[in-house]
Amino acid sequence: MNAEEEFTQACQAWQTYSEELLALQRNLDAETWHQLVMLVTGCHGKIVVTGVGTSGIAARKIAHMLACVEQPAVYLNATDAAHGDLGFMRNNDLMILISRGGNSEELTRLLPTLKTKGVAIISVTENLDSAIADAATLVVKTHIQREIDPLNMLATTSIMLVLAVFDALCCNIMLRNGFDQQRLLNVHPGGNVGKILREQDM
Repeated sequence: MNAEEEFTQACQAWQTYSEELLALQRNLDAETWHQLVMLVTGCHGKIVVTGVGTSGIAARKIAHMLACVEQPAVYLNATDAAHGDLGFMRNNDLMILISRGGNSEELTRLLPTLKTKGVAIISVTENLDSAIADAATLVVKTHIQREIDPLNMLATTSIMLVLAVFDALCCNIMLRNGFDQQRLLNVHPGGNVGKILREQDM
């Protein structure tokens, strides 16, 4: 492939992202969205987010964004969770499980303990017949036509949709809670964001 062909392929990938992001409004509905908002904003304990592989990396970002809007969220390494870290969870906590296929062993082995502890579960998956979907209080179903990689295997498009769901959720939370610049500055005093907010406050 020459440079022009490679750039054309990149543009096609971005077009796929655009089309799949727009399709979210067909694959989700207002009732599911309302349940998602209420479960997250109504959590009186900790919000714990986990996944494995690329989903685990997305889980870190989601936990961070929720914390930025003052929803007390933490990322939990799924492997460490099965080696004792589940002990910090209580029945007023909320677990968000992210897995496209929904049957990753690292996640499914956590389910019995979560059930025993009475932890609410939001499962984000494409597989409604999966173990994490069956165990969920709420299933947020994502669905894509294809990943953008040439083998249609890597979590590229699919993980973009997961991030888009929770970024939009955080925007909803900010509006619901009257989240203003001063509140954001309180939790985000560092970096360019903090610098800009301080300058605007002067």
